Amino acid sequence: MKRGARVPAALAALLAPAAIAAAGEAPPALVHTAAGLTATLALTGADGGVPRAGEVASLRLGFSTDSGDPARGLRPAAWGERASVHAAECRERVRGLVQARLGRQAELDFNAWHLAVLGDNGAVYALDPVGGNARTRLLAVVNLGGRVAGFAEDPGRETFYAALPDTGEVAEIDARRWAERRRIAVGGRPARLALDASGAHLWVGQDGRDGATAQVALVERATGSVVARHEAGPGPHALAAAGAGLAASASPSGVSLLRAGTEARPLPGLGGGFAEAVWSPLAELVLLLDRGEGKAVAVRPDGRPVASWHVAPGAAGLFLDPTGRLLMVPEPDERRVTVVDLGRGAVAHRIALEGRPRRVGFSRAQAYVQHEEGGRLSLIALNSLVEGGRPAVATIAAGDGGLGAADDALGATVATAPGDGAMLIASPEDRVAHVYMEGMAAPSGALRLPPQARPLAIAAIDRGLREVAPGRYEAQAVFPAGGRWVVPVMQQGGGFLHCFEFEVAGDAVPLTRRMRLQLAAPQGRAVASGGAAVAVRVRLAGPDGEDRWRAAGDVLGRFVQFAGHWQEVVPLRPLGDGLYEARVAPPRPGPVNLYVESASLGLRPGTLPHITLRAVEP
Repeated sequence: MKRGARVPAALAALLAPAAIAAAGEAPPALVHTAAGLTATLALTGADGGVPRAGEVASLRLGFSTDSGDPARGLRPAAWGERASVHAAECRERVRGLVQARLGRQAELDFNAWHLAVLGDNGAVYALDPVGGNARTRLLAVVNLGGRVAGFAEDPGRETFYAALPDTGEVAEIDARRWAERRRIAVGGRPARLALDASGAHLWVGQDGRDGATAQVALVERATGSVVARHEAGPGPHALAAAGAGLAASASPSGVSLLRAGTEARPLPGLGGGFAEAVWSPLAELVLLLDRGEGKAVAVRPDGRPVASWHVAPGAAGLFLDPTGRLLMVPEPDERRVTVVDLGRGAVAHRIALEGRPRRVGFSRAQAYVQHEEGGRLSLIALNSLVEGGRPAVATIAAGDGGLGAADDALGATVATAPGDGAMLIASPEDRVAHVYMEGMAAPSGALRLPPQARPLAIAAIDRGLREVAPGRYEAQAVFPAGGRWVVPVMQQGGGFLHCFEFEVAGDAVPLTRRMRLQLAAPQGRAVASGGAAVAVRVRLAGPDGEDRWRAAGDVLGRFVQFAGHWQEVVPLRPLGDGLYEARVAPPRPGPVNLYVESASLGLRPGTLPHITLRAVEP
């Protein structure tokens, strides 16, 4: 069956989303048969119609066998390139894409995963793990312009939220375009964040410092507006989203249940001093930690306390395993982890460790206990923690630096890499994420993290094709320009290979070719070397109809001085109307080249002509 042939009815129904039928403008599915497989590719825009440049498009790829059955468990690879780019026979085009290590990169990669890093400098970094376990390529920086005190991500990792206490705002970050979507004014000093289980709302607590309020705000995600404020006593507020429209707020002043549409309900008799709160959907319990008293408390959604367990004073936090049944409490002073089995409502184990545990991350099979000191981790097999079991503990080394001030962490510091099951273990002091394959004696590599910031949270984001139904694979991407595009598709380990072609609506000239760059400061292009950093300002200019260039949050300046092989990449702070600023201090006199980059604008090194500065002795 060749392109343009009739699509099998069952496969067409599988690929077509409901929105397509409503819109009535969906482009025809493309079909190709080779090597015993029939591939059907449907590419649609956000409204189910023709994909448009600059908007999120969905790629749906279906495979069936000669008998018409869905082809399950395949490993398809796909890319996107404009037809005019590297025009070649399909096999040669794919060969060049597979050998991207030689310098070529596809405009769109439907096989990739990205690593998001929240830095302690108020920036979110998007990294491409080139090669899988050794290098990273900086894709974008979202510079939030202030200290972050709370962090949350939606389940699909399409949106991140960051609380900015110094401005009283919550920043909403588009993790597909790596750009700040909007600021939500909540007032006071926002800190801890918790996403409602329904995905409709975001709970925002306060940090309890001067200028903070005693209220927890409820934000409607669709509109970005504050729809309720609940009196919860002086903070800092620890939050647990406990179901649709329900949350628990725990603070030194006590515990309150918060429900959308009603006033806060204080829970007397529990005491104060609570510093952590988490929700177990399996046990349907709010779990609270009182570090001073040394106790963990379980509360039902109706406010009824049902259990309390002794833990060591100074316990570091509450960490739930992926099932929601096992609660792990690191106790640094005791050099142990207490494990509570929520199914039985009892302490199951108190596991002695070699170091001072601070945080716990999880794979499906193991708990990863990170210590304050050194670079060693304790790995605890989850299946060994069953009733009557004997905990199986192993130790691996991951770098030299420990967690340091682990209380600064605002999210996960251990994450599962998509695809191959590798674990990513953040080492804040070493500025790397160690790559560990379970069962090995040590990590197999380390991904470089931004050197200018300590990671406060990491998240691995799968951007590749995923099998969402038997024989059906999906991914999303943003096409940077309109016109004719080619999507090469190959079956890894098989014989299927084909280059599909289709049209993307929108201007065929990408934004990058309609932009200009000029130096705004300093006059005379001279910057002092070897001393204090000086301000460098550049101005971007672009078409009036597309205003993304006026204040993009991920614009970077790459300063390169070939003498001495010096290079520094710094965020360019948007000042408005295309004006951006950074501060730089070249180490020695001589020419300095400035390259401007931005993933959201499609600017890569060399896309725009560079600016040459002169570093002079002060």
